[in-house]
Amino acid sequence: MMENSKEAADAGSFGTEAHFHGSVSKKELVEAARAAVISTADEIVRKRGILLGHVKLFISANGTLKLNMVDPTMGIDMDDKLNDPVVDGEIKYMAAAMGVSDDELENIMMNSLKIIDKAVKLNFKKHEHNHAHNVTFDGV
Repeated sequence: MMENSKEAADAGSFGTEAHFHGSVSKKELVEAARAAVISTADEIVRKRGILLGHVKLFISANGTLKLNMVDPTMGIDMDDKLNDPVVDGEIKYMAAAMGVSDDELENIMMNSLKIIDKAVKLNFKKHEHNHAHNVTFDGV
């Protein structure tokens, strides 16, 4: 019997944090954040046929943005309380999904963050390989 429920479920997880400085239009940042979440979900579906899990993105700046996707056919749950323009913020991005490894999920997610990096230069916190599923997004 496996002790680790993540292994038993054949699930991968990954989370990362980054910060940005400067100003960006709210519309541009929200569109980029939504595109990153959709890109991650679409790539998981492309590889595995279905998204069994979730993709979450949280931005804290002069206001907050919370994005959550559990089913691409239902779209993204969004709680947008960002001010315009968005100034100096932090992004938390995590996903957990069945049928993909931690490394596969990390590659998918880091590639999708390039969409946001085009809108606002992201500075990632020191990368640690901690794939525990204990990342929280304050109510997302």
